[in-house]
Amino acid sequence: MRELHKPLTKKELLKIHETLPERLDYLMRLHALTNKALAEILCCSESAISGYRTGRRTPDYLIICNLCTVLGVTPDYLLGFTDEICPTHN
Repeated sequence: MRELHKPLTKKELLKIHETLPERLDYLMRLHALTNKALAEILCCSESAISGYRTGRRTPDYLIICNLCTVLGVTPDYLLGFTDEICPTHN
């Protein structure tokens, strides 16, 4: 797990830029969500969702939080900090 208060390195930022679109696309397919359906749920445009899926756009933190809630994953998973979709609780 990343250390708190430590800024992201360029390498970590690039990983997010590559990982988020891949994971968003995978999760949308898993839940059979179209761009239109997810845009309606998140109250944003279809072109915004398309941009997130292709990496042309980066969602802000509110969209990331809502994506995680809707798709049932953690921000750490969506952003590529972990490969664990849902954390296990002890």
